[in-house]
Amino acid sequence: MKTTIVLIAALLVNAALIFSDSLFSLSKYIHPLVLLGMEVILLIIFVFHKIMRDFSKTIQMDFGILEVFISKKKRK
Repeated sequence: MKTTIVLIAALLVNAALIFSDSLFSLSKYIHPLVLLGMEVILLIIFVFHKIMRDFSKTIQMDFGILEVFISKKKRK
């Protein structure tokens, strides 16, 4: 949950730098394609994180009822 919030915040800040005219003066030395590339990378990381999180929730294995070592008493 924390990673998702951080990634969404990074995406929003990066999108604000790309599309905001008032922040253009702060980022006038940064090429817009660099910001767009960072946006794409952040989006890919977010999607990968979301897929892996859902995948790990789906694949949880419960070995609670598995009895691997069963010992029987020796007959006398």
